[in-house]
Amino acid sequence: MKAKTIATVLLIAAALAVPAIPAPVGFPVLVDLSHKQPLLGLDVIIRTVPEAQWYVLVKTPEDAQALPSSIASNAVVLVGDLSNVDLEKLGIVMVIFGQPQAPPSPEEIAALAKWLTAAPGRALWVAADSDYPAQGGPQSQEWANMIMEAVGAHLRIDYASAEDRVSNASAGYRVLAFANVSEIPVLRYGVDRVLFHGPGPVAWVDDTGKWHKLTSAEKPANVYIIATTSPRGEIVKNSQVKLPNAYQPGDKGAIALMAAELIPVKGGYATVLLSGESPYGAYQPIATWMYYGNILSGPRFIRNVILWATGYMGELKEYAKLATLPDQIRSEVNALASQLRSDVDARLSKVESAIAGVSSTLNMALGLAALALILAIVALALSLRKPKAAQETVVKKE
Repeated sequence: MKAKTIATVLLIAAALAVPAIPAPVGFPVLVDLSHKQPLLGLDVIIRTVPEAQWYVLVKTPEDAQALPSSIASNAVVLVGDLSNVDLEKLGIVMVIFGQPQAPPSPEEIAALAKWLTAAPGRALWVAADSDYPAQGGPQSQEWANMIMEAVGAHLRIDYASAEDRVSNASAGYRVLAFANVSEIPVLRYGVDRVLFHGPGPVAWVDDTGKWHKLTSAEKPANVYIIATTSPRGEIVKNSQVKLPNAYQPGDKGAIALMAAELIPVKGGYATVLLSGESPYGAYQPIATWMYYGNILSGPRFIRNVILWATGYMGELKEYAKLATLPDQIRSEVNALASQLRSDVDARLSKVESAIAGVSSTLNMALGLAALALILAIVALALSLRKPKAAQETVVKKE
């Protein structure tokens, strides 16, 4: 018995001697560079969200060595791919998969899907491109859709391009998208237009596999449009590699360029974001702050998306309260107006009753007065008749 007690004490002591793995100080976000994504704008994004613990995934040790200090000094650099990096162990809460220029393997896609759907509160941002045959092109659209299908999302990038004849940076394909129309109110904070340089349009598929344009009037449950062209947006076709499924060349309107979908998982939801342009890399990323003289909301917008998608929120917590004020005020004003109408109606009812009572009394009084007047006239008439009769009597006597 004594030996057993001593052994137990030794085991406890040994366990206590093992150093605990410290929890990450910032919320862990992984950015993928292992599919030949350019670096443009990534250093800006990292600086824009200093609360995050940044991880950058590259393919080879040589890629790691080639990273500029602006990235390598502010992130943990991982070598490998999405199939052999332990996202669970790192505690990753968000993966940003920028516009790929090399295909993700089936193993990588499966690993992403497994990680995303294993627990609620996780987020995956997948970026694609237009169908213009440069950099990403129709291949990046197809790869993005493979990931969307694997994670169980309805969102898709259609095989076309979106342009804007009105809101652009000196050319229709340099779309200045409106993010201040986001159906997620907190993403509008401090944001107006952002650059979507040569974007692809966001569509969706129903449970039968049929494709649809993504509009506020036609979309699946738990899907939110985040950025669109102006109402003068237009669909064009640049490649014949794949034909579009929902949009057709010449279609016009406010075309969806980015959307979010909440995917049901055990215990809650995971968040999937799909954009027709990339936050970093690409020819000119969403992170851009100015383009052809147009001041843009790129960095602020990306910060909002990351804060919201991870659930960290930051300053968006306070903005969320402010964003609800108009609705709250409107609700309170409507309630007050309704109460005032009820009070006025009640008072009017009392006044009408009083008037009705007065009217009844007045009618009675008027009736009595009329009767009295008639009686008076009759009396007067009788009084006038008596002297005449007497006069007649006198005449007869004479």
